[in-house]
Amino acid sequence: MRSDDELLGAWATGDRDAGRDFYQRYADRVTRFFARKTQDELPDLVQRTFLKCLEAARKGEVGKPAALLFAIARNELYDQFTRRMTNAQRFTPEHTSLADLRTGISTQLARHADERLLAEALAQLPLDAQLALELYYWEELAMEDVARVLVTTQSAAINRVHRARKQLRDLLGDRERVAEALETRPLP
Repeated sequence: MRSDDELLGAWATGDRDAGRDFYQRYADRVTRFFARKTQDELPDLVQRTFLKCLEAARKGEVGKPAALLFAIARNELYDQFTRRMTNAQRFTPEHTSLADLRTGISTQLARHADERLLAEALAQLPLDAQLALELYYWEELAMEDVARVLVTTQSAAINRVHRARKQLRDLLGDRERVAEALETRPLP
């Protein structure tokens, strides 16, 4: 099996099969990343993310392909939210939550009662805090890669995940089963 680096590099030099394999490897994860936050323009967001990833690879700006892909996805999401805001509003991912943006929560997370509670609590967090938790817990990125996606230091990313976990615990209150799920992957 070819590595992500090999697939992306081959795709950047014109190997369509490598591009298809790279897309298939990450398409569900990138779609899920967006679907947790918005249903608007979902296919377009995914497509733009992969195209910009290919452009970056052609320019030699890769690093770790998964981190690059999610960093681009984050930027695409922020750009979409910025376009959606009115002149009186201002999108700031450090403070703006999905509830503020009035977007739907993920239907995937709403299947079970505990997941629904978790999704509702996540939507109340500032978007940067939500992204930090999702990238670390659901996408299982290394903290170093979470930091790359969030354009911060590893130490700041660890702090962001720690603070987001505390905020989420506070929002969940006595919902211990859901809060305990956050303890399954300790911070570095």
